[in-house]
Amino acid sequence: MSIIREIKEYILFLRKEMGLHITLHPYSRENVIMPTELSLFNIHDNSYCIYAKSCDEFYSHCVHSQRKVRDRVDGGSFVGVCHAGVKEFVYPVVDGGTNRGFVSVSGYKCDNSKSYLKQISQKYSLPYQQLQDAYASLQDTAPDKEWLDSLINPLLRMLELAYIEENAKAQKEPTFSEQVAAYLQRYHCRSITSEDICKRFSCSRSYMSECFNRDMGMSVREYITRLRMEDAKQLLVHSKISVTEIALTVGYADSNYFNSLFKSRTGVTPGQYRKKHSQA
Repeated sequence: MSIIREIKEYILFLRKEMGLHITLHPYSRENVIMPTELSLFNIHDNSYCIYAKSCDEFYSHCVHSQRKVRDRVDGGSFVGVCHAGVKEFVYPVVDGGTNRGFVSVSGYKCDNSKSYLKQISQKYSLPYQQLQDAYASLQDTAPDKEWLDSLINPLLRMLELAYIEENAKAQKEPTFSEQVAAYLQRYHCRSITSEDICKRFSCSRSYMSECFNRDMGMSVREYITRLRMEDAKQLLVHSKISVTEIALTVGYADSNYFNSLFKSRTGVTPGQYRKKHSQA
């Protein structure tokens, strides 16, 4: 098993068995996280963040705020509260003495959440009640840091090893398909078309489709649908947002179409999925 696959399996274990919302944030497009399957862990997957980031301005603020996190984590790991009122644990990813990024363990409520939610609602014109409902899905109590350190430190060592191995290889640019995949991860909740993608990458539709199908093993549309379905599952289980609102949040203007598509993918309706997994 490759080191990248081992890292992926360990993160999935920490997410599923330990209930930890772990994300990886490299400082630049490098060859360990973003062009690999680890890029799936580059976005906070809790329902609150998914909902709030449906607002482009809010998303841009999140990206900008990571610069402040970078400055702080260069001095070592810390516990803080992000601009959206989410408590998080942040750890530096080190490569030969140089910080290459950080690991975030997030998804916990802070003490002054109402103040954060009011500011966000006013600044980004997001409905306060929906923000509050989504925020309610966050965990009430943060874990003990020493316990968390014991779980995250092995991950940090694995990432360092991955960088060491990668540094021994010849540097290469991300492939065309990897660039398209990263673009889709960012914009999949929008009403995005093949023409939008082709315009962004200055290519023909046939070239884009051929490359993506060959390299990713699926069509662009299928890739977008999978991303949206995963977002929808998170929102169904971890928020009180209505199914119609979830459909709009993940990119479907027609809630009936969303319901039909969701059932064809999971075998159950969104409502049935929510009921089943909320009780699990």
